[in-house]
Amino acid sequence: MPKALTRRTTAAPRHSGMSHEIAKLLLEHAETFLERTEAIKSALSLGMPLSEIEKYLDWLDSVRGTDKSPPKSGSRKPSPPSGST
Repeated sequence: MPKALTRRTTAAPRHSGMSHEIAKLLLEHAETFLERTEAIKSALSLGMPLSEIEKYLDWLDSVRGTDKSPPKSGSRKPSPPSGST
């Protein structure tokens, strides 16, 4: 008698690493607030966990030199290097 075929089901489908790479590319190329919002929605729909999205965006901001922290009181904008026109 042949064995019955069983279908394995899980609560959430497993996404390949390729889906996460696509999500990262979308996040990386989003430049405006609206683009970033749409990229986050797309990354979530591709199965990327929100915590991973946050970590990746934090890493991107640090690599790009984006400083999200408010300026310290009494601080001034840095002056341009001497000799610049």
